Amino acid sequence: MTVKVRFDKEVREYAKGEKVKDDVLRLTETALAQALEKFHRRMILIEGDTPRKAELAGILAGASARVLGDALEELKKKRLRDESEDGIQVLYATDALGEDTFGRKRYEAFRKHFDVLAGSNADVKAVTFKHTRDILGRTYDLLVLDMSYDYSPNDLGRIIETVRGGGLIFILAHPFEKWKKMWTGFHKSLVTPPYTIDDVKKRFNRRIIRKFTEYDGIYIITENGKLKKKPKRNKTQAKIKGRRGVEIPGETVFPRELYEMALTEGQVEVLRAFEGLVEEEGMLVLTADRGRGKSVSVGIAAIGLALALNKRTRIVVTAPEPENVQALFRFAKRALERLGFKPHVVEEKGLIKELYARKIGLRYYPPAEGYRKSADLYILDEAAGIHVPILRRYLDKPRVVYSSTIHGYEGAGRGFSVKFLKKAREKRRFSELHMDEPIRYAEGDPIEKWLFDVLLLDAEPVELTEEDYRLIKNGEVYFEEPDLDDWFEKDREDLRNFVGIYILAHYRNRPSDVALLADAPHHEARVLRLKNGKIVTAIQIAREGNIPKKVVEKMVKGYKPRGNIIPDMMVKHHMLKEFAKLKGYRIVRIATHPDAMDMGLGSKALELLEKEAREKGLDWIGSGFGASEELARFWVRNGFAVVHLSPARNPVSGEFTAIVLKPISERAKRLIRQASDEFRIRLTEWLGDTHRELEPEIARWLFETPFGEAVDYQIHLTDVQKKRLDAFTGKVLTYDTVLDAVKPIVKLYFLDGWMKPYLDERQIKLLIYRVLQAHSWEETAKLIDRTETFTMIEVRDIIRGLWYYYKRLL
Repeated sequence: MTVKVRFDKEVREYAKGEKVKDDVLRLTETALAQALEKFHRRMILIEGDTPRKAELAGILAGASARVLGDALEELKKKRLRDESEDGIQVLYATDALGEDTFGRKRYEAFRKHFDVLAGSNADVKAVTFKHTRDILGRTYDLLVLDMSYDYSPNDLGRIIETVRGGGLIFILAHPFEKWKKMWTGFHKSLVTPPYTIDDVKKRFNRRIIRKFTEYDGIYIITENGKLKKKPKRNKTQAKIKGRRGVEIPGETVFPRELYEMALTEGQVEVLRAFEGLVEEEGMLVLTADRGRGKSVSVGIAAIGLALALNKRTRIVVTAPEPENVQALFRFAKRALERLGFKPHVVEEKGLIKELYARKIGLRYYPPAEGYRKSADLYILDEAAGIHVPILRRYLDKPRVVYSSTIHGYEGAGRGFSVKFLKKAREKRRFSELHMDEPIRYAEGDPIEKWLFDVLLLDAEPVELTEEDYRLIKNGEVYFEEPDLDDWFEKDREDLRNFVGIYILAHYRNRPSDVALLADAPHHEARVLRLKNGKIVTAIQIAREGNIPKKVVEKMVKGYKPRGNIIPDMMVKHHMLKEFAKLKGYRIVRIATHPDAMDMGLGSKALELLEKEAREKGLDWIGSGFGASEELARFWVRNGFAVVHLSPARNPVSGEFTAIVLKPISERAKRLIRQASDEFRIRLTEWLGDTHRELEPEIARWLFETPFGEAVDYQIHLTDVQKKRLDAFTGKVLTYDTVLDAVKPIVKLYFLDGWMKPYLDERQIKLLIYRVLQAHSWEETAKLIDRTETFTMIEVRDIIRGLWYYYKRLL
């Protein structure tokens, strides 16, 4: 059917009274006609410095809502809108909506005109960027995005993707020449001592402005009606094409009503895959690009599975953040309602956390908690945003579904597909399913292309050849500080390769990470290139330290300066005020090309970074990371000392955060050695309490020191304790009766230097797990896969050797 996209006489008369030019109205009609016909989105950017741009957006959005409202029934017939929708959904997003804020005034200027023209069937939701999680999983026909002052790239990625095909996006912006030079609220958040706002760059502003001008489907006008970028020809008719029909299988395990909710073949395939989990327990891996209806499909299919099991069914849902699973919960609820249930929803701060209906229960848990719960089905959504060790915890569950976005701000890629799935295949069989067809809009949507490009969501590293591996093997690499002005201003492929390494090697990436690199005054990039110029290792560093004395005194009293993580930790946890005056590099991220890992490139990059820091007169280099055995070993073997461990696990990764430092100057060496010694002393006590659940294979690396000397820490045993130790090692007394004497000897071992007695890896783990962490004999025996009796004998033998060595020193 052809829909006439032409604003009616009432709209044109109103617009004329507000001095809106016909050219602007025709441009909007054409943009809307294009969007409806292609089932794509279109964007109209309004440049201006006054509330006039918001007024103009109100008129154009109101007129568009009117047209969409008239076409709503036809859109439903074509399955481009849900049958339950009886109005046009409009989203207005801005930095502030409080009284007497410019954001509020622009919003009121918008509503003044929108409400007159849109009619009663348009519903407007206003949201600030700080509360965009309220809109996750929701879909809108029209969006007004106020980028006049403050926004972050994360906001941009999240908000734009809520708009469906056939919809329009109106951007409120300053004139480009002004925007290129201005600081936003995001920029102000990047200021850290000793830098000022004048040191903050504006590379990302210029990048986004350039991308607005490069892509089709994005039109630019001024608040005074000047057309700066317009369609090639006017269009006022839209031939609306229905969704391609989906074929419902003749015989299904799940109710047919659930299949009727599917809009694409991909969704049908997800339902069929879930049916396979009914009779036989198993594992399913589902991947898709953003906007493919992945979470929606999982939500519907989960209800089908719960019904087919025909028993009381409990489903654990997890994801990096509860915001990630709102679409899943919302469509699970809709599926229940379609089947005649009256589901009970439990919300927390506006987010669905639990969903119940008769014998069915779905509940969200953080990733590090979900695997501890008993359930019939475990769903891990946005699995690429969950750290690999936590993903592995779910592998032995009878029914488990890993669902993940491949390209998106949630972070995705090879950390999931290689590090996790490769190992998973060794442990169990599973089915894989990939969803290609978009659900929110049709393929080829120009706004999706623009968004992926501007935020580098689909960035990937350069492809490596056999010749490249030869260069790596021969060490034909060089270290370089890239020119970020050149990378961002000229849109170099190197930038995509650099970010692509992070996307595929790290477990979590967000668009704001790119903006941080672009604009933060203290953030810089370093790369390790092959002789032919290909980037194989990417490093992002932050300059820290050199903090003014006045700020240091405030830090002692609790003040936390932005962007100085390591100096702040050294002042607060080690009472080393003088460290804050030293200068250093904090390695924010270091990642090697995923196809060139374990070839020594990371260590080579650290070696060359240290050389650079030494030449520049810096005092230290350091880093913070989620403590896994692999990473702890990497940093320690590269000469870094562990100086801190967070008291709690990260709720997403399930890891404790460790901070490591490597001294360059003699002054820094003295302070870092002191901090390292203090940390090792603390760890011997923390392992029995705060870090009792820390994996012993990680703890053993945290005790390692690059300094080689024993900690100056006095251990005292009474004469009676010494005699009782002799009795224990002579098999007279049991371990449990001499623990008070054993623990000091074990502490002495872990605080010793390089000349301490040799113990193998299993013996070291035994001492940590049984003595320092005080786990039971039963738990300890399970750790080494031996009997309790064998474990007791081995612990006694280890203590005998240590007591023989240290006895002469006490």
